[in-house]
Amino acid sequence: MRIAFFIDDYLPSVHGVATSTRAYKQALETLGHEVFIVAPKVGEYVDEDDNIIRISSMKNYIFEKRHTANLYPGLAKKFDKYKFDVVHSQTQFQLGVLAHAVARRQNIPHVTTIHTLYTELLDDYPLMVIAGVIALTVATPFVLGTKPVLPGLSDEKIRGLSRQALKDMISRQGWRLTAAFANKCDACISPSKHLEKILVDEGGLTAPCYNFPNGINTVKYRDAKAADSPIQKKPGDKFIISVARLSPEKRQIALIEAMPYIKNPHIKLVLAGGGPYEKELKDRAQQLGLVDRVIFTGMQPADKVAALLKQADVFSLASYHFDNQPMTFLEASAAGLPIVYCDEQMTEGLTKKNAILTDGIEGEDFAKVFNELFADPERLAALSKGALSVAKKFDSVTMAKKMVALYDELIRSRQALNT
Repeated sequence: MRIAFFIDDYLPSVHGVATSTRAYKQALETLGHEVFIVAPKVGEYVDEDDNIIRISSMKNYIFEKRHTANLYPGLAKKFDKYKFDVVHSQTQFQLGVLAHAVARRQNIPHVTTIHTLYTELLDDYPLMVIAGVIALTVATPFVLGTKPVLPGLSDEKIRGLSRQALKDMISRQGWRLTAAFANKCDACISPSKHLEKILVDEGGLTAPCYNFPNGINTVKYRDAKAADSPIQKKPGDKFIISVARLSPEKRQIALIEAMPYIKNPHIKLVLAGGGPYEKELKDRAQQLGLVDRVIFTGMQPADKVAALLKQADVFSLASYHFDNQPMTFLEASAAGLPIVYCDEQMTEGLTKKNAILTDGIEGEDFAKVFNELFADPERLAALSKGALSVAKKFDSVTMAKKMVALYDELIRSRQALNT
C-alpha cells in the first residue's frame, strides 16, 4: 500500500504531531507499506529520507515564524505520479487542503486526524486563532465546496457580546470549521474520546470517527541510556522532568512555582524543550531563587529526549484543557516514569497504575504530589513498573495494524462505489 501523510509542521520541529507522524511512518514501513510525508520546506534542512516530499514555503509571522506551505493552482496534479492508495492528513489547514485536493483528483480515500484543541490557544495567541477562524470561515466554502459555515449571529449581536461570550463564539466556530473539514473526509480519527465528543457536540461532526490513540516506538525509550543525557545528574539528585514546548499553554510556570514547596534541594525540575516563553520562565525561576534547581535543556533531538527521560524520576505536564493525547505521556511511560498531571479530561495512557491526577492546577497542588511520591519509594517503584505495562498497549506497530485495517476497509468501499 502507498500511503501519504500530509502535515503542516514536520522535522526539524520536534512536537507531538510530528513525533506521532514519524512513529506511524516507521511502523507502517515495518509492516511492509510504502509511506510518504508531504511537509513544508524548512530553510536549509535536508531530509535523509527520499520519501519526504517538501513543498515550497514561507515564514508565517502570525505564529512564531513557522514555515507555511505555499499552495498554488496545479499543485495537486504534481502528485498524480505517486499513485497513492490513501492520503492521511495530520492537519486541517494548509496541507490538509492539499491532501483533500490530491485525494479528490486520484479518487482515493482521505483520512484526517484531529490532534489539537486549537481554540484553547485563544488566550495565548489571540491574533493567530482569530485570524485563522476568520480565514477559514471565508475560505472553507470555496476550498471544500461546502455551504458557508457561519456563526449565526448578526453583526449587531456580535458587537454586544461580552468578552467571554465572544471567546465562546469563536471557539464554537473553530470546532464547526474543523468538523466541516472532517465531514468532507472518508474518516476522521481522534486520538482521545474527549476530543471526539467535542467534535460531535460542538462541531457537528457526522463523518465516521474512530478513536485511535497515538502510538510510540516503546523499544526506543525503554532501551535509552541515562548516560547519553545532555545534562549531568549528581549523586542523590532526583529529577522531575517535563518535555514540552516552552509556551504559555503548556503552563511550565506552575511546575516552577511548585519548587519552593519542595524543601529537599536535591529534587530538581528539568524543562526540556524550546519556545517563545523561555525568557519568562527563566525570569520566574530567578525571582524564586531557583536558578540551581530548574534546569533548561533547550530543544533536543529525539534520542537525547529519550536519554533525558531515562535519567529522570518523575514526569509531569501542567497543561490544562489544551492537550489532546500528549505523545510525551507515552514516551514517559515507555521510559518507566510515573506521571503527574492536572487535566482531568486526559485519559488515554493514564491509569492509577502509572499516573496521579493532582487536586488542582497550581504549583502547590503539584508540589503536594511530588513530596508524597519522593517520600514513598515503594509507590514510586510501583508506578514505574505500571508505566512500562501501560506503554505496551500503545506500541506503534500495534496501532499501525489498526490503521491499516481502516485503510483497507475504506479502499474496498471506494472500489465498490467505482464498479
